[in-house]
Amino acid sequence: MANKPNKPDHIFIDRKKYDWSQDTITGLQIKNLAGVDVANYNVWQDVAGPEDLPIADDQSVDLTQPGVEKFFTGKKTSTEG
Repeated sequence: MANKPNKPDHIFIDRKKYDWSQDTITGLQIKNLAGVDVANYNVWQDVAGPEDLPIADDQSVDLTQPGVEKFFTGKKTSTEG
């Protein structure tokens, strides 16, 4: 039987630590944990390099992979007008 990869029992959202024991998390769950307005905020996964990854509300992130436990939120901006 293969060993399950080590996974942190917490994640970071906007540099704040949150307990999370599940193997995956969605963008919507991240917004709810952070306490932001789900309709007016976006979520990104903080990854090494210049481009952070946008996370959709219904997109699931596998937290069993190394270095995937940091996220940040930001208010949606409109370019209309």
